[in-house]
Amino acid sequence: MRTTDKYICELLSADNKQGMNLLFKKYFEPLVIWADTFLNDMDQSQDLVQELFVGIWRKKTYRNWNPDKLTSYLHVAVKNSCYNKLEKIDVLKDTTDIDSFDKIYDEFESNKEEIVAKILEEVEKLPERGREVVKCIYLRGMKYQEVADELNISLQTVKTHLVRSLKILRTSSEKLGDFFLLYFFSKK
Repeated sequence: MRTTDKYICELLSADNKQGMNLLFKKYFEPLVIWADTFLNDMDQSQDLVQELFVGIWRKKTYRNWNPDKLTSYLHVAVKNSCYNKLEKIDVLKDTTDIDSFDKIYDEFESNKEEIVAKILEEVEKLPERGREVVKCIYLRGMKYQEVADELNISLQTVKTHLVRSLKILRTSSEKLGDFFLLYFFSKK
């Protein structure tokens, strides 16, 4: 049984630590991969996402979360944290501000059918192994280890193919780049 965002938000709104544990279990790995698409450093990505979760718990920002927008909120928070981190090391001096997650989410919802069709078209253009990994994880909802077992590859190889494929998808279309992970992660 998959843990729903609604259930997680209900626990969090009651300051129940189990809600934070479930949030962490459900979103840590996908958010680390998302962060790695910006930072290109898995260790830094893990640290950044862990710091985000600690900050969420300490500041109690979760009390009034909308379960329907939880996924996009977390991804935009990670994206903003990555940009802030990169700005501190002067990599993104001239980068413009990031759109709010509400704007991204609303645009995604209003054009969902067209966006989903484009996303699936881009997935089909991926190299074979990367395409298989993406489909198994995001379209079939498999765990990384299940994918490794099914494809007869190591867990690390699954992660490598996934990171490479997500980077390709992210850059394949400037407009699509804002939406493809929102689509994939909202399915979990």
